[in-house]
Amino acid sequence: MFKTMSIRTRLILAFSVLLSLLVAVAAVSLQRLDNLTATTQNIVNFQARRALLAQRINQHAQAEAIILLNLLQTTARDERVKLYAALDSEIAASGKAVSDLDMTMLSAQVQGEIDHVSDLRQRYSVLLQETVELIEIEGTASARIYFEDRTHKVLNTLLFDTKSLEEHLQQMMQSELEQLKLAAARARQLVIWLAVAALVIGALLAWFIARGIVMPVRSAVTLARDIASGHYDLDVPQGQRGEIGALLRALRTMRDSIASREAKILRLAYVDPLTNLPNRTRFTELFEARTATDSGALVLLDINRFAPINNALGHAVGDRLLCAVATRILGVVGSDNTVARLWADQYALLLPGADRDSATALMRQVIDAVRAPVPIDGQRLDIEVSTGIALYPQDGQNSTTLLRRAGLALAAAKRRHEVLEFATDWPDGPSPSQLSLIGEMREALQRGEFVIYYQPKLHLATHKITATEALIRWRHPSKGMIPPMQFIPFAEQTGFIRDITPWVLRQVITDAAQWTRDGLVVIASANLSTLDLRCRGLVQDVARMLAESGLPPDRLCLEITESALMDQPDLALQHLNDLSALGLKLSIDDYGTGQSSLAYVKTLPVNELKIDRAFVTAVDVTPKNAAIVRSTLLLCQELGLSVVAEGAETAEELAWLTVNHCDLVQGYVVAKPMPLPEFLSWVEKFNAS
Repeated sequence: MFKTMSIRTRLILAFSVLLSLLVAVAAVSLQRLDNLTATTQNIVNFQARRALLAQRINQHAQAEAIILLNLLQTTARDERVKLYAALDSEIAASGKAVSDLDMTMLSAQVQGEIDHVSDLRQRYSVLLQETVELIEIEGTASARIYFEDRTHKVLNTLLFDTKSLEEHLQQMMQSELEQLKLAAARARQLVIWLAVAALVIGALLAWFIARGIVMPVRSAVTLARDIASGHYDLDVPQGQRGEIGALLRALRTMRDSIASREAKILRLAYVDPLTNLPNRTRFTELFEARTATDSGALVLLDINRFAPINNALGHAVGDRLLCAVATRILGVVGSDNTVARLWADQYALLLPGADRDSATALMRQVIDAVRAPVPIDGQRLDIEVSTGIALYPQDGQNSTTLLRRAGLALAAAKRRHEVLEFATDWPDGPSPSQLSLIGEMREALQRGEFVIYYQPKLHLATHKITATEALIRWRHPSKGMIPPMQFIPFAEQTGFIRDITPWVLRQVITDAAQWTRDGLVVIASANLSTLDLRCRGLVQDVARMLAESGLPPDRLCLEITESALMDQPDLALQHLNDLSALGLKLSIDDYGTGQSSLAYVKTLPVNELKIDRAFVTAVDVTPKNAAIVRSTLLLCQELGLSVVAEGAETAEELAWLTVNHCDLVQGYVVAKPMPLPEFLSWVEKFNAS
């Protein structure tokens, strides 16, 4: 019953009981005090009065005896009359005292004593009267004899008995006072017991209340801690009422809400909401949960040209396509393998125990299933996929390495238009040392660590150096000279080439302007990347640099690779036309390695072609290389373009190019790249010889 009460009710009841006990203690105390006061008053009003009356009887008797003795000694009548009046007054007062004492309702024993004193008082009064009469009739002598014989004896008895009565009454009063003390002690003891009882009952009530509140609250606290630790399967006690019941119901609601939210969060954290496949985080955890001795394959599958489908048909169709692909993959690989959606249109498969052959066989089944037409809203969507496969532990031990290696294989598959490639067949990405160089390039540019080297170009007809190519080098303070192939490709990938090229152009234009003023007629060439050619401020920047330096535009040649012309060709063509209009020379670098060389030669405002070193190497002994170079020379002669043979390294290659009327040769057979002071000195000596 007590447990079912609310905390408020319990506290009200407990304090009510304690208040009642305190009121009872106060009432008993007041009652006992009233009783003590009344008893004290009785003692004062009765016992003291009784003793006083007994004392008065004794005093009046003595006074009467004294007056009588005076009468017995007084001879004059007039004086005796006065004594008679005093005697009568004392007799009346004594009689009244006896009467008052008799009316105090004493005990039988005391009453008997009073009656005895009253009788003696009456006998004494009679004898006293008779003595007085003898005085008047027979004289004082006879009266004195009568007094001594009879009256005096009764008087002594009266005085003695009155004194005894007074002492008896005093003893009675003392006895009652002792009884009063005992009553006060009992009252005090009763009050103490009531107070102790109130304290004990209060302590018991406090203990029961604390037990009824603290223990459930402590259990609720423990339960809340367990819930906070993630134990959502714990039972929350039911049936409690009041505040504790409300607290437990709140804990139950909190547990259910937290469990529900955590389940949703867990799903969001580990499940792709579109396809219901594991996401990247869950896929990584599942992979890392395997044992170190396990082997298998990690596969990345990507839908080719998914973006055009999204753009043409909308994201809703794209989402349904992603779900259809996920269903088809699951239908082939089964429950023994893990399928996840990493992001966008890329899926990951974990094939435990698979080797190269079994992974190839299974993935070809997956590819065939996915490539089947997908009907969506009455449309047939034909899709192609590419896959990259990394084997573990051969290609790596952790998910990060394997995903990266599989990504490289996937990129190779897309680049080669293949459906399947293995990471083992393709080199790894940049090394950590190369990645650190990428991060250092910006600081290197600010610190002036980049320098320009110049490689001369020999004009075969005049055997003079008439042109040079500017090549950037990185003089690292701790790693020494770093060749451009170790950082330029990454600068292009990260976009940092946009900062490097303006610095190179400014340096080359400044150097060429100076040696032109010094009388050296050598055309300087600088390279433009794809990002440079797409920069809308390129033409204005070059024009400003030329104007500031004073270099004639025809003393600067800009070399463009064919790959730079493939991206945004309209913008590239516009920039080339604008640069050509400034008077600059334009050159197509690495000619022959692209796929649209003749078309570019036909439409671009270029002045020269640079034949790639792949065709120049061993041109004197390789008929196919010779045929390609010879045909290019004839084509350029017809189109009015000069030709630069790049990468010539032997005297035989130089002789062949001379015989076949090549215009310029660049390579180690002529000279290696040199810093500016060394280049100027070398060119001056060479052209003077």
